[in-house]
Amino acid sequence: MAMYHFNVTQVSRGKGQSSVASASYISGERIRDDYYGKTHDYTKKGGVLYSEILLPDYAPERLKDRETLWNEVEKTEKHPKAQLCYNFNFALQNELTYEENLETAQRFIKENFLARGMIVDYAIHNPVRKDDIPNPHVHMLIPIRPLNKDGTWGEKQHRVYLFDENNKPVLDEKGKQKFNAVPTTDWGSPETLREWRKAYADIFNEAFEKKGLTCRIDSRSYAEMGLDILPTIHEGPHVRAMEAKGIKTNKGNHNRRVKMLNVLLTKLAAKLSDIFSWINEFLTECKKEDVHAPGLCSLLNDYYDHRYDEAYSQKGKIRNIKERASVFLFLEENKISSFDDLKDFVRASYDKVNAMEKDMREKKIRIAQINNVMRYREMYKKYLPVYQSLQRKKFNYYKEKYKDEHSKELDNFYLARRMLDNFWGNAKCDWNALSKELEQLTDDLNKMELTYEDLEKIASNAFKIECITKSEPVRAQDRDLERTRTRKRSYDMER
Repeated sequence: MAMYHFNVTQVSRGKGQSSVASASYISGERIRDDYYGKTHDYTKKGGVLYSEILLPDYAPERLKDRETLWNEVEKTEKHPKAQLCYNFNFALQNELTYEENLETAQRFIKENFLARGMIVDYAIHNPVRKDDIPNPHVHMLIPIRPLNKDGTWGEKQHRVYLFDENNKPVLDEKGKQKFNAVPTTDWGSPETLREWRKAYADIFNEAFEKKGLTCRIDSRSYAEMGLDILPTIHEGPHVRAMEAKGIKTNKGNHNRRVKMLNVLLTKLAAKLSDIFSWINEFLTECKKEDVHAPGLCSLLNDYYDHRYDEAYSQKGKIRNIKERASVFLFLEENKISSFDDLKDFVRASYDKVNAMEKDMREKKIRIAQINNVMRYREMYKKYLPVYQSLQRKKFNYYKEKYKDEHSKELDNFYLARRMLDNFWGNAKCDWNALSKELEQLTDDLNKMELTYEDLEKIASNAFKIECITKSEPVRAQDRDLERTRTRKRSYDMER
C-alpha cells in the first residue's frame, strides 16, 4: 500500500544534538566531531544502501567531504543553542523498484532543494525488519545557514529596523532602535514546507502513473481532507520490536486507543454531519414551500401510533412502546421540543466531537513529552554512576583514560542531563507530580471513550428521528394534510 510520510525537524545544539553525529548516522560512516572532540562511528549500522552530497555549482569542492562539511557547519555556528541543520525523512514506495525509487528521490531532491541553492547530504536506508516488510526511506540533512555565491557561509537572518509613521526610529526602553529579525531565505516558512510536501506527493504519484499503478499518496493533512482523525505517536524500532514479541508498551497502548477512537470519531462525526444536513434541508424545504414544519412530538406520536396499530404480535407492540419511551425520554432530557431545537442540539453534539478531538490531540502531545522526559530520567540514573566514577579520578591521565573507555556512557549521561535541565528549567523537579499527571492524562483518555458512548446515543436517537420523518406513514400523513389544506383553500375561495 502506498504510504505518505514526509517529516522535517531541526538538529539543534540546544537539544544536545550534533550535525556531525546526524551525518554519521545517516551515512553509516565514521566521522570525527571537532566541536565535541569525539568520533561518531556508525560503520556497523546496517541498511544504508546509498549516500551522496549534492552541492550548488558555486560551492567549494572541499564540501563534498562529509566530515569537512559538517565540521564547518558546527564551527560556523557559535551559539550554544544554535540550530544547525534541517533533518528530513521521507518514505520511498514499496510499489517501485530500488532503481525507480532512487531516480524519483534524486529528481525530487534536485528540483526542490538543490535548485534553491541548498547543500543536501542524503542517504537511502532500508533496514532489516522482523516482519520482512521493506521500509525504504530517505534521510536528508541540509545546513540552515545558506552558502553565498562566493563560497562563504552567509547569514541566517538580517535586521529590518523599525520606524514610526513620521519615519522616526522606534526606540526600546534602553534608547536603542528596535528591529525585526527577518530570515534571509524562505526555507523555514510554512508555505515552503507545504510546497515540498505537495511536490513529494506529486512526483511519486507521477511515478505510479508512469508504471500504470492506481495507488496514490496525498500531501494534505487529515483536517485539510475534512477528516477529524488524530495522529498517532511515532513508535520507533525499539517499541515495534517489543510489540512484535507480544510485550505491551505505553506507546503501543496509546496508539491502539487512538486508532480505535479515530474510527469511532470519524463514523460519529459523519453521522452527526449527515443528520444536521438533513434537518437543514428539511427546514429549508418547509420554508421554501411556505409550510410550517410539523410539531416534532405530534409527528412522533402519530408515527408510533401507526406502528402500534400495524404491529402483528404482542412482542412487536411491546418493542414499539419501549422505543417510543426511549425517544421521548431522549427529547425530554435534552429539552428538545421542535426541529429547530433538534438542529441546535445536533450541531452542539458535533461541536463536542470536534472539541473532544482537539482535547485528545493536546493530551497526546503532553503524554509524549512526559514519556520522553521519563526516558531521559532513566538514562540519567543509569549513567550517573559512570559520571560519579569520573569525578573521583584525581589525576588527569586517569581521567582522560576513563573518558576514552566510557565515552558513550558519558555522552548519554550529558545528553540526559541537558534534556532534563531543558524540561524543568528553574522549576523544582517533582517526579511524583509528573507521574500523577501522566496517570490523569491516561485516565482522561479512557473517560473519553465513555463520552463517545454518550455522543453515540445522541447520534442514534437523532438518526432514528430522521428515519421516522422520512418514513412512508409520515409522508402519507403529510400528503393527507396537504389535501386537507387544498380543500380548505378551495372552500374559502368559493365563499
